[in-house]
Amino acid sequence: MLFEYPKKARFGRKIPKSRLYKNASVNNKLKDKFVNQIDKIIWQYKLANNTINLDATVKVPEIQVFDVLIKTTEIDQALLEVIDKAINYPIIFQIHNGNKIKIKAAYKRPSESVNNKWVVESYFESEWLDRTTEKQPMPQALDLGKLYEQILRSLMPAEVINSKTTQNLGEQVDKINLINKLQKELDKLNSRYKKEKQRNRQFEINRRIKQKQKELNDLKKN
Repeated sequence: MLFEYPKKARFGRKIPKSRLYKNASVNNKLKDKFVNQIDKIIWQYKLANNTINLDATVKVPEIQVFDVLIKTTEIDQALLEVIDKAINYPIIFQIHNGNKIKIKAAYKRPSESVNNKWVVESYFESEWLDRTTEKQPMPQALDLGKLYEQILRSLMPAEVINSKTTQNLGEQVDKINLINKLQKELDKLNSRYKKEKQRNRQFEINRRIKQKQKELNDLKKN
């Protein structure tokens, strides 16, 4: 879903790519990816108390919206992680590829143990959309924390958002992480099953596949 952010929040400042990784522990391979995959990065909107008249919270003092124009069909998530670690605010990435756009953002929060450090957790993203897709009004919220939650939830799977067992954002993120973990385990088991030649081992792998599939199905239902 594309949101129409207030004109008053528009920042529109280009950020040099080198500025984002010069103080980070970025190896030459990642630097090359910055050059090869990213055309430019624009700090497009600053969602803050003085721009959209919503109170800041301890966990969400501001929200930044970055336009990332890419040269390739996709962008390596590691590059977004570098940007997220360089900016001590939640970031909503609007990734542009020609006439297509997708929204991607991490669940990001201040560290509970280290001052001025932020923890970057799971990323969530939309499908690729046409840039002419009609934008929706920015979600209504009581403060910046609630606004951030609603933007993130717009990128999450419906079965998690509508779940009766997950009420807050942290629980929803944990559930998505567990779903992704089980899916990866299931994919590995399916790959092993296809390669295995011995019938007895196939039988055991197939048993584990059914078990993991049941766990995954039950988790998605609850």
